[in-house]
Amino acid sequence: MHTNNFDIIVVGGGIAGSLAAVSAARNRASVLLIEEEGYLGGSMTASGTGPMMTFHAGETQVIRGLCDELIQRLVAKGLSVGHIPDSTGYTYTVTPFDSEGMKRELDLMVQQAGVTVLFHTSVASVSVENGLLASVTCLSCGTLFTVSARYFIDATGDADLIAMAGVPFEQGRATDGRDQPMTTNFKLVDVDLQVIRELMASKVELFPLLSKKPGLEKTASRLSFSGFEDIMRQGCNTGELSFDRDIVLCFETNASNEVIVNMTRINGKNPVDPFSLSEAEIEGRRQVWELYAFMKKNLPGFSQARMISTGPRIGIRSSRRLKGLYRMSIEDMFAQRIFEDAISANGYPLDIHSPDGAATDSRFFPYGAFYTIPLRCLLNDTIPNIIAAGRNISSEFEAHSSLRLSPSCGAIGHAAGTAVALALQSGKDVRYLDIVALHEKLLQEGAFLG
Repeated sequence: MHTNNFDIIVVGGGIAGSLAAVSAARNRASVLLIEEEGYLGGSMTASGTGPMMTFHAGETQVIRGLCDELIQRLVAKGLSVGHIPDSTGYTYTVTPFDSEGMKRELDLMVQQAGVTVLFHTSVASVSVENGLLASVTCLSCGTLFTVSARYFIDATGDADLIAMAGVPFEQGRATDGRDQPMTTNFKLVDVDLQVIRELMASKVELFPLLSKKPGLEKTASRLSFSGFEDIMRQGCNTGELSFDRDIVLCFETNASNEVIVNMTRINGKNPVDPFSLSEAEIEGRRQVWELYAFMKKNLPGFSQARMISTGPRIGIRSSRRLKGLYRMSIEDMFAQRIFEDAISANGYPLDIHSPDGAATDSRFFPYGAFYTIPLRCLLNDTIPNIIAAGRNISSEFEAHSSLRLSPSCGAIGHAAGTAVALALQSGKDVRYLDIVALHEKLLQEGAFLG
């Protein structure tokens, strides 16, 4: 007989939620993990996002702990080549993985930790009592049922639980509330990447980011590339491409000559409006088929390419963000701040896909620079037993563009689970947690705090 009462309920089984659940359960909390798909992994398994980028800041590995444990488990089974140089030249490393393998490994991690998992389940309503979230009513298989906990971790990405409970949030950029464009990724097999490698060696100018680091592709066992701007410009001019996209961006997966294409751009849709989100799914698939035909016809090495999957759901870069006890800023990031209550670190650049069109606004930190994220970005005073984890934490729109990447979200999730478990053990409100004790525990668990 399953209980309906837990210490912690985690809503959302992406990388942040899965690792939050594992870390909390390993710290002796009873944990329920609620996920609307039939598998864990979030955008990396449900949106075809990959590779993970980046675990590093220069030579320093700043994402460690549970997130790196997941990768090392995949490496041991031949399901990831681990952390390799980013041959696009954009950031330090990328981490390709087998998405089916990741689904299974996350299953194993949550099972071994003793997490109870509910798949095919959505939160339909919430019950707030005496200023705290007491329970959530869920919908699954045509059945409504209620589960309760002492703490709730919102790892939905979209801050769904935060919004439903009436906790203040913001969305989009400050000027007009618009979010970064959504993207439907797709996978192609039978791509001749040797052709691309040879072009990187003979015509590096075709790959603008790589041209500053020639030869880098020789060090990467799986190829990432960003280039062919002239071909894209011609496609837009002739009308073969009907949407703004300025560059070809592909990432080889763990399997040789299989690539993830990250190029569709669905602008002007609201990722947390049901009708708008559904329109975006249809538009994303339309763009995928347009790109697929264009790439087969025009791109070197792609004439025999065959599409094996889209999505299966659209990728969302940005949506709602908690208004927390502290709001992460780009000034914090460029100052390389090490917060007293730091819970994770990150060295990925600012990467804002414009809500207006083709351009991407990238701002790079000095080589090897990293910043930390404070626990306060996960916390709020309105309903303090709801904790944010992942890309929905408290931050400026611009700052969010750096911390939203999957390794960063994994590290945030790990810390969130540990923090809440320690709060329960100590009997303290998580807002007043002993930070020294939290740091000691996170360091024991392999985390990097700066």
